[in-house]
Amino acid sequence: MKSYFLEGLSDSNSARKELCVRLPNSANPWLLHDGQGDVIAYFEIAEGETGGVAIQADMSGRHFNGDVEVIDVLRDLQKKLGGTITDDDDGEIN
Repeated sequence: MKSYFLEGLSDSNSARKELCVRLPNSANPWLLHDGQGDVIAYFEIAEGETGGVAIQADMSGRHFNGDVEVIDVLRDLQKKLGGTITDDDDGEIN
């Protein structure tokens, strides 16, 4: 499984609210769909590696190469919530 994270968030309530706005019609996990309705990734609120709150996006096996779509969602959330986007290897995504 491949995952991306929006880490360093201080408030799970704000994260939950923004996920509901950006990915409506699902919650815990919030689902990102492709044009045919297939799930690209599952988004959940998790504890960050250094404490605090993180949003974790787990890629669907069928959409393992859907990185651009997932990172776009995380960037939208980052604009509203702050934080840092990272990958499975703790590498920062710019």
